[in-house]
Amino acid sequence: MKWGVGGAAFIAAGLPMEGISAPLEKGRSVSRTTGRMRKSIPSVCMMCPASCGILGYLEYGKVIRIGGNPLDPNSRGRLCAKGIAGLNHLYNPDRIPYPLKRTGRRGEGHWKQISWEEAFEEITRRLQTMRAEGRHQDFIIRNTWDMASNEFAGRFASAFGSPTTFHHAILESPNGVSAHRNISGHTMGIGDVAHSRYILNFGANPYETHFLYVPFIQRLIDARINLGAKLVTFDVRISQTSGKSDEWFPILPGTDGMVALAMAYVIAHEGLWDKAFIEQWTTTSPLRLLRHLTPFTPKRAEAVSGVKASEIKRIAMEFAASRPSVAIAGGGALKHMNGASNQKSILLLNAIVGNLDSKGGYCFPKTYPLEPPGPNPPGLKSGDSDSQSLFFKVRRGSQRLGVLMTHMDNSVYKGPDSKLISAVLQDEGKIPFHVSIDPFLNESNIFADLVLPEATYLERWDLLSPPPMERVPFVALRQPIIKPLGQSLPFPEILIELAHRIGGGMEKYFRFGRMEHYIEAILHKIPKLVDIGGIDFLMEKGIWIDSNGKPDYRSYERERLKTASGKFEFDASLPVYAPIAHHQKLGEGEFHLTTFQWNVHSYSQTANCKWLTEIVHRNPLLISEETANKMKLNRGDRVRITSSLGSLVTPVFITQGIHPKVVALSDSLGRWNYGRIAQGKPFRSEDPETSLIWWGKHGTGVHPNPIIPIQQDPSGGGQGWMDTVVRMEKV
Repeated sequence: MKWGVGGAAFIAAGLPMEGISAPLEKGRSVSRTTGRMRKSIPSVCMMCPASCGILGYLEYGKVIRIGGNPLDPNSRGRLCAKGIAGLNHLYNPDRIPYPLKRTGRRGEGHWKQISWEEAFEEITRRLQTMRAEGRHQDFIIRNTWDMASNEFAGRFASAFGSPTTFHHAILESPNGVSAHRNISGHTMGIGDVAHSRYILNFGANPYETHFLYVPFIQRLIDARINLGAKLVTFDVRISQTSGKSDEWFPILPGTDGMVALAMAYVIAHEGLWDKAFIEQWTTTSPLRLLRHLTPFTPKRAEAVSGVKASEIKRIAMEFAASRPSVAIAGGGALKHMNGASNQKSILLLNAIVGNLDSKGGYCFPKTYPLEPPGPNPPGLKSGDSDSQSLFFKVRRGSQRLGVLMTHMDNSVYKGPDSKLISAVLQDEGKIPFHVSIDPFLNESNIFADLVLPEATYLERWDLLSPPPMERVPFVALRQPIIKPLGQSLPFPEILIELAHRIGGGMEKYFRFGRMEHYIEAILHKIPKLVDIGGIDFLMEKGIWIDSNGKPDYRSYERERLKTASGKFEFDASLPVYAPIAHHQKLGEGEFHLTTFQWNVHSYSQTANCKWLTEIVHRNPLLISEETANKMKLNRGDRVRITSSLGSLVTPVFITQGIHPKVVALSDSLGRWNYGRIAQGKPFRSEDPETSLIWWGKHGTGVHPNPIIPIQQDPSGGGQGWMDTVVRMEKV
């Protein structure tokens, strides 16, 4: 390339040439039209459970762009595609603009516009009547995954006198929550992968999805690059994580716990365990543990899982010798009818090398205590993990429901056995009144009596303390980047208003008035934050970290765990391998159906984001090359898969990267009532891009949940998402 004098002068001066954008420091954005810096407002993402810090950039009163907040110690200023696509939620033409009241039969989709006053009056009247009749327990709230709104939903239900709220289980399923609580007193754990030298992965896919997605995968990549950490994955298919692992083992579904126990057996019998940790910090003993592990030999594990005994022994010894090491679990291990036992086995594998709550090991979250303002309602709790059996109990009459309130909860779509849930929601004898609070109409609130337009996370206030990857607790503020569009209101503001209208003592637990005042009252109990400006500081920065905070490991040495003994309770919770009965009867032509998520989708809430659905809008069934050859199937051929509940038809994608007894279908697609974008229908709106939607003509996928039966782990209570057996035939 030939350079002129002018170009050389620009280079010498360090100035950008025309047509070449100069790099900006993180957290800044320039208007393309004016060349001026855009105004940025910090907040917190809610496109997945990770709660990454974000900056919303404004131009002429409109949010133009969403970027990462470089002050966030978890995400370190980075965002995934879902976080960037939050704009698609905010300005989606299919948002509900005002309160809706059903006019036809449930499910017909006939609505009329009503005022907020009418909506509040009807909900208040129904809840007041229930309280007067002493039917407090017949009111249930089903909430979304957000940590802040879970606390507020629990506060409202407790003030009303209801014993139950349900929320999305963050740690893959209630099975993981149950196992953690039984052994450690905590509800979740996080692998401190940034400091690990050996990472055993049972069924997790952090390169595409994790409850701390962007923060977690950054640390995993750091360890692999900076420490040369080895990653070994056991999974039924080659996910993005399996494909990037040093070793991948296609394990038979639901047998992860058996492999983990066999590894613990090897480590104990080879004398590579941390006997001092077991003796001092657990409720079991080395001798008792050795006896318990005796049946779980690598040879037996090979017969059960298909993983060779020699490989199990080798990896176990590498894991024990390469400390600090950590074993982590994901949905592939936990979303089974033996998921709680699998998680306990993996926790035991961590404990046997003494790495629980240790640097580079398996740690428990150290969030900042956010103490709500008093008085607190009696029995205040944040809620229970999502019970998939609720609607089954309602149908058979063992659970009564007078008023069901759902907040961004799409049970029909995200739950198993969709037909059963639809039938219960449609039956006014089973659920007399259903109020949904949501920005959009979906597959579930089509059966609601009232649908209230909720402000998106970009239009509301919340205070959070996400699990810190660096082991130093911090506080994050979600604040409105823009005023709520249309007549939408934030979920907490709706509950505050209802509490004051219902009265009868409820109002005294909501004296703080607005959500901003509630947040200020919490912050007043954090003196260090008050000293530097309190809420004003958070409104400017978005994040506060105690400057004197240090990474906290091995806290059990200084304070008791929240267990009865104050130690890790393995004595009463020593895991065993519990085979899944109907898996043992798999016949010719039958397969395990497993589900998974793409990296650009989150459960039931992202298919109406145009940028994301344009990337992934189809989900062919993944089958093995061996299966395709037996059935004479070619890529793209259509097959019918049939379970005990019904069938669906989908094209196949043939791969060598899946267990030959397994077929896999992603969730999050195949929408039938979540707006026109999710269904791939072009339409005219203020957004010119909606008329360019093209993917509908190629199909928008199928959804596996309607053919997945309700089948729960009797120990953990979690749904056995990966335990459906299907037959497959060419169409």
